[in-house]
Amino acid sequence: MKKTLKGWIYLFVTIFFFSTIEVATKPFSSVFNPFQITFLRFFFGGLILLIFPFLTGEIKKFKLTAGRFFLLMGVGALNSLIAMAFLQLAVKYSNASTAAILVSSNPVFVVLIAWLILGEKITAQKILSLIIGVAGLITIILSRSVGDSFKGIIFGLLSAFSFGFYTVMSKKYIKDIPSTVFAPLSFLFSSIPYYFILKIGGISPFVFEVNLQVILMLVYVSLFVTGLAYITFFKALEILDASVSSFSYMLKPVISSIMALAFLGEKPNALKIFGMVLVSMSVLVMILKKGKSKT
Repeated sequence: MKKTLKGWIYLFVTIFFFSTIEVATKPFSSVFNPFQITFLRFFFGGLILLIFPFLTGEIKKFKLTAGRFFLLMGVGALNSLIAMAFLQLAVKYSNASTAAILVSSNPVFVVLIAWLILGEKITAQKILSLIIGVAGLITIILSRSVGDSFKGIIFGLLSAFSFGFYTVMSKKYIKDIPSTVFAPLSFLFSSIPYYFILKIGGISPFVFEVNLQVILMLVYVSLFVTGLAYITFFKALEILDASVSSFSYMLKPVISSIMALAFLGEKPNALKIFGMVLVSMSVLVMILKKGKSKT
């Protein structure tokens, strides 16, 4: 029980910081290219996180082979290069709260991918959760609040699918590589192809307007959202099933929408609120079932 509780605490810390990314970066959409800001936060986040395995000595125990190099690069790219880039595009073309809600639907995809790759069972409760969650997604898509666009919604769903795939692949390989090593190396190795893709696309990764607000934002998203939050995310994955961990991700819209309302003045309409309630209910079904099965 104590170990499970520890896993949920790790998840709570993760979800809190993950919930702030859209609100933290939305005001800088005109300063950064969406792909550029994603590259910067994972590159700097990886450098910061790399300090810890060096201090603990875990990096000395880790043997880097060619296979592991490309594995870490590939898994890391699923997140930084694909999922989070789609997220930034969703933020650019829709409300920050809408982007947060859509990407938090990744458990819908995790259940199916975890079943195919990890062999995790699809129970009746998971199916019920999926049905309610999909209904919530459809409602959110139909809501189309002022500031939302169809393009932004599609990018949000693509981000959700990519992050779901990333979650399952991380769960698969986190057993063999310590999370404090897995996180920084996957971020840094995936930054290599990311850098050249940006250059080919005519984007200079390290060229941007520098002022105090930009620096504070980069420090925050690199150190906390990409640093601390991913360490706690991997720690949670070591303890809990991938599908169970992902369902808690649906708590993200509540926090993100409150922050978007408070800091960006984004007011959700009634239909979007109803969609949020449905999505939240889907994770509640999962949590109540897990709790009941342990008593």
